[in-house]
Amino acid sequence: MAGIYIHYPYCKQKCHYCNFFSVATKKFKGQFTEALLKELALRKHELQSSITSIYFGGGTPSMLPVEEIRKITEHISILFQLQENAEITLEANPDDLNYSYLGQLKNTMINRLSIGIQSFNDNELKSINRVHDANAAYNSVKMAQDAGFDNLSIDLIYGIPNSTYQSWLHNLEMVHELRVAHLSAYTLTQESRTAYDILVKKGKLLPPDDEKALEQYAVLQNHLSILEMEQYEISNYSRRGMRANHNTNYWKGIPYLGLGPSAHSFDGNSRRWNKAALTDYIGILDGLPLEYEKEILTPENKWNERMMTGLRTQWGIDVENLARDFPENWVRDFEQLAHDFIEKGLMVQTQSVFCLSPKGKLFADGIASDFFRDEQKGDYKY
Repeated sequence: MAGIYIHYPYCKQKCHYCNFFSVATKKFKGQFTEALLKELALRKHELQSSITSIYFGGGTPSMLPVEEIRKITEHISILFQLQENAEITLEANPDDLNYSYLGQLKNTMINRLSIGIQSFNDNELKSINRVHDANAAYNSVKMAQDAGFDNLSIDLIYGIPNSTYQSWLHNLEMVHELRVAHLSAYTLTQESRTAYDILVKKGKLLPPDDEKALEQYAVLQNHLSILEMEQYEISNYSRRGMRANHNTNYWKGIPYLGLGPSAHSFDGNSRRWNKAALTDYIGILDGLPLEYEKEILTPENKWNERMMTGLRTQWGIDVENLARDFPENWVRDFEQLAHDFIEKGLMVQTQSVFCLSPKGKLFADGIASDFFRDEQKGDYKY
């Protein structure tokens, strides 16, 4: 199994909170697809397994004309062994979706949409510099469903400073009313060098409200039965059988090929990432080499990644799998520390599997980092 990630960097405007590589320009836009197709051809040897998922991320991939989406997916199906039931996702902004576009999109290989709603509240959308309003957010989901897209995911952000208990409750009521298959819910973060970070430091916007974020996260957990969803990863929720296969494969360490400027790839033993520069990326059309960086993963790297990804999911960490892949003393240290967290009510154990408890999920990244091993000494970092 393997996946393909395609990074489309163009946006109409930059959201304040976004720290992904994106550009609010039309420069090289007409050449981008041809550059992407060339990168696909240059790197087709890197994946030998069958492709189970393709994910168009960004940026705003819904700005891509349907004919270009068709050209890209058909090119992939020629170069790679694409499974018949492969999940093929397009990230979309509500303001890009209309009946004409969706109708054309339904006649491509795209079979899943991930719509960046973020909020169904106009004031909150304005505060994070989203283009659409609440009405467009609601209508985009309804239009996608009318067009025949049943496998729909929406994104929501909690902890927005001007949000309230009632506005967050309204967001969840919309999820329930629309009966979407999947929800990704993230806390607002102040990422370094984003517009949001700069505006907070200048006193023009309020910083993230951690207390409000915890309250709204708790409200979401309490509504899962009403939403008929399960939390299978810290930020991801789905109806039965509707988990995001592409992202699940990330967390399970399945190899994937990342295409486009800034896109990351993983082959099980190394990670590489393309340079986050549009000019350099388009240069491959003129025969220039594709610029990227690469990291060979050490045993400590692999262990630390296993901790970070595994503890975020409902599948947790299985010590039987750890024993197969890592030194015996590392596994023994893991179990000892895990039992300490169990005593604190932050982890639970079911046979050989250790998972975070509901309380532990509030501190997921911090707990995972306590299990990290130092590359120099091979022991825990704390």
